[in-house]
Amino acid sequence: MSARSLFDPMVDAYDAARPSYPDQLFKDLEWLAGRELAGADILEVGAGTGIATRDLLARGARVIPVDHSSGMLGRLRERTPEIGVVRADGEALPFSGAVADLVCYAQAWHWVRVPVAAAEAARVLRPGGALAVWWNDVDGEDLRWWERQQRRLEAMSPGYRRDYRTRPWADELRWTGLFTEVVTVSGRWSRTLPLDRYELWLRSKSYIQAIGDRLEDFLDAERRSLLKAFPDGLITEPFHTILTVARLPPLTPS
Repeated sequence: MSARSLFDPMVDAYDAARPSYPDQLFKDLEWLAGRELAGADILEVGAGTGIATRDLLARGARVIPVDHSSGMLGRLRERTPEIGVVRADGEALPFSGAVADLVCYAQAWHWVRVPVAAAEAARVLRPGGALAVWWNDVDGEDLRWWERQQRRLEAMSPGYRRDYRTRPWADELRWTGLFTEVVTVSGRWSRTLPLDRYELWLRSKSYIQAIGDRLEDFLDAERRSLLKAFPDGLITEPFHTILTVARLPPLTPS
């Protein structure tokens, strides 16, 4: 993962406003991984403040959160003091081989070099285990306010492109040759939140922080745009959730 301290200044905004994940995602994860989350040993890489961590724990999994940001892990421990955390990189996991049933990346896989991180995941997984990567992406292509936002970002945030996470995730995992089965499922959902919390959600994004000195100009323009679309100040935002699960071959009887 790049930029090791990138998210440290965003801890409060991230913790307050990042969305969780729909229940269906975890049902799909169990189906594709071929096992229940209850009792599973999970290494969750890029755990951040523990949004997905708490979802996995609530379903009975044994989770070790891993992240490169000390600030993020500090907040995770404040919110979930009963579990330990590990500060590490997904491309160099400090674990022995064959210790996990699942390796999960929630909203984090796009930060890694796929061949390296996939090999590390395969190394720490038990035979038949699975690597699961997922994202919430805003499903706003037909929304005028979202289009205005994207145009503004492409003009103001260095290097930003709205399609930066549009990649053949499943194919990239297949190309590693490490997995016998790679499957992707997706679903849609939405949430409604007040304008001030939506602004925190914006502030939690690295490409918005990259705007730098013009950040407040960007946010002022966003407020005006959003209030045109949502005069009551309640922002309804649709999401497209994508889950890709890659399974290792099972142990072959000798």
